[in-house]
Amino acid sequence: MFRKVKYKVGFLAILLVLVCACQPKPVETPVPSPSQPASLPTLTMLSPTAVAPKPTLSAPSPTPEVPFTFVDSGQDLGQGDGASVVVGDVDGDGDIDALISNTDKKSMLLLNDGTGKFTLSDQEFNPSSGASFGDLDGNKSLDLFITEETSNEVWLNDGKGNFSTSNQKLASPESTSVTLGDLDGDGDLDAFVTNWNGYPDQVFLNDGNGNFTDSGQKLGSWFGTAVSLGDVDQDGDLDALVANNGEQSDNAPVLWLNDGTGIFTDSTQRLGFTNAYAAVLGDLDADGDLDAFIANSSHNGAHPADKVWINDGKGVFSDSGQKLGLFYSMTAALGDLDGDGDLDVVTGCWKTGPKIYLNDGKGNFTDSKINLDSYNSSGVAIANMDGDGHLDMIVSTNLWKLGDGVHKLWLNQPYQ
Repeated sequence: MFRKVKYKVGFLAILLVLVCACQPKPVETPVPSPSQPASLPTLTMLSPTAVAPKPTLSAPSPTPEVPFTFVDSGQDLGQGDGASVVVGDVDGDGDIDALISNTDKKSMLLLNDGTGKFTLSDQEFNPSSGASFGDLDGNKSLDLFITEETSNEVWLNDGKGNFSTSNQKLASPESTSVTLGDLDGDGDLDAFVTNWNGYPDQVFLNDGNGNFTDSGQKLGSWFGTAVSLGDVDQDGDLDALVANNGEQSDNAPVLWLNDGTGIFTDSTQRLGFTNAYAAVLGDLDADGDLDAFIANSSHNGAHPADKVWINDGKGVFSDSGQKLGLFYSMTAALGDLDGDGDLDVVTGCWKTGPKIYLNDGKGNFTDSKINLDSYNSSGVAIANMDGDGHLDMIVSTNLWKLGDGVHKLWLNQPYQ
């Protein structure tokens, strides 16, 4: 037994020696000598007087805070004591024309060539405090309703941008602005006119052919400066939000509710401060109803901020708590300036240029920090003037203090 085991152990030992002898010999990796590194970089030796080249750095371009800016078109759009700007395609060529109201000289009709280049029409309109375009006689062209100090006028368009007076003199003491809309539900455009110096605001009803009659309503006794129309209580008719200005404590913006036949009742709501110069309606928080932006100026030495008021859907407004600027705001306009699908705001200001506030989509606004030199801007109209798909703006200015009365077209230029 012991012998068998001894033979087996001996056999296994011999087999193990043979297997080890058949393994390949390992290859040794040479170690580089200290004087010959395996991967030494190539160096260029400089003379003692040589200057080493500075490395070229390529930092990424800074990301702008806002995705666009406005550029002065450089055009001469006239000069005067501007009060307002309205825009629309008056000559039927598919682009946006403009009318600038001046209080010290003739108001100006500017015709667009489609690329944003404007030419002053040879048509003359009286000095005016405000105006509004709309099809007043049902011929599918934009006519013109103009407010003046003692009476208001209606000008009818032939469809090619040629206006003729209707010879109507609609008595209205110290009118300041007008907005057109179907107030009585009969399918044509009526006029809501604001008046200054304590005179009541008025409603003029259209017979469908451009002939207007005073409805006889005397709405308030304040200092009306601007009016915006919209269905704030969602009952199917147009209500009116009027901005008022003056020293009286009740001279705050007033909401007038329409009964559907053009009869207005004071809602008793007062949206903020006295000395409001503009009130515009739009869905600011994307909930499907009309909210309000109020542009405020100074009052008794105080400078109230512009305010955003949120609608509950039934025509009841609450202050959002935002305080936007202290710049003597004189006018306001809404539009999607940055192309993100919500309504932004431009305010025209005394002492400064227009201010642009960007909406986050929920009705919260941030100053864009874009500075424009249209000082004492009294009117702003937003539209795609040059046909590039972006909203531009025409700004009128007045001659008060810093204002030079130069009216300008500002073109919206997105950053690439």
